[in-house]
Amino acid sequence: MSTPYQAPESVLQEHGMTQCSACHQDVHVTASMCPHCGVSRRSSRYKNKTIAALFAFFLGGFGAHRFYLGQWWGIFYLLLFWTSIPAIIALVEFIYFLVKDQYKWDAHYNESMPAGPGDKSGGALTVILAIVGVIVFVAFIGILAAIALPAYQQYTLKARVAGAYNETVVLQTEMENYFQQNGIFPQSNADLRQKSPLFLSDTHTAKVVPGGIEIDFGPSVQQLSSKTLVISPLVVGENIIWKCTDGTLEKTLYPPACSD
Repeated sequence: MSTPYQAPESVLQEHGMTQCSACHQDVHVTASMCPHCGVSRRSSRYKNKTIAALFAFFLGGFGAHRFYLGQWWGIFYLLLFWTSIPAIIALVEFIYFLVKDQYKWDAHYNESMPAGPGDKSGGALTVILAIVGVIVFVAFIGILAAIALPAYQQYTLKARVAGAYNETVVLQTEMENYFQQNGIFPQSNADLRQKSPLFLSDTHTAKVVPGGIEIDFGPSVQQLSSKTLVISPLVVGENIIWKCTDGTLEKTLYPPACSD
């Protein structure tokens, strides 16, 4: 009994065909599964473009989309996720995945084999991934907010305190001139022939007190409401430096210009 004729591989390739490695029947080069014996022709699982895009959007900062695509260098995303740089890159990749042509996608990630009957559509996995991704994304945003918001509030408070301190520079100069002329520092605004207190802005005032200048923060900013900061002159040789010495303001909010 003669064996069936099998065309050479070169002839098959010219017609977009190849041979199944299991049953040796002719199959199309893009077939993901042999229609004769049902054996999968893939060397790895099918990689769904939508799932990869969702991974990139929700978990891209951790390199999840690269691990899904079988790319080991997703580990660099995981190692650097705290810098937010991987998340930015993943967002760009999310857009790139969505606009990438399906034919080119399969050529790049699926050995030029489109999804076939033997490949799972990934519909259920997509839904699960979307739900998990949303939960992780919301949790991540919550963590960032919990870290960033207090830091931002602290920054704005320190900026207000520093601004108030800088506005007393003129008063500091007048007190230094008074000291040069009288050998002592003034004890009140009256010594400088100024009204008390001086309204530096809508949020704080300043007045001369025995031992320095007292800044009083008004009620407009809740965290600084009724807080005070006393800055005192200290004679060092021929120089006069100003130090934060008293008041009810937390030391963590002291202005950088105020010497400790």
